[in-house]
Amino acid sequence: MSNNFKRENLPSGVEYFNTHGLALKGSGAWRDSVCFFHDDTKPSLRVKADSGAFRCMVCGEHGSSTLDLHMKRTGLSFVQAAKELGAWQA
Repeated sequence: MSNNFKRENLPSGVEYFNTHGLALKGSGAWRDSVCFFHDDTKPSLRVKADSGAFRCMVCGEHGSSTLDLHMKRTGLSFVQAAKELGAWQA
């Protein structure tokens, strides 16, 4: 994309959830969470601990990184979300 974007500065999935006060359950490469993209009562969102890749097994929302997750969760643009996550350097 741009030389300003530094993918290596994105937080891991676990770091993202901890920083934003969101709960992840389980251990291993994939963890579970209640999905915040729909009215969810049982954990249906699967999150990859390292990259933050995610997929909801109920509503189908998905992405490949914590950047995708943050953009979809907040409605921010790519650059705005990257800046908030510390992955954009001017």
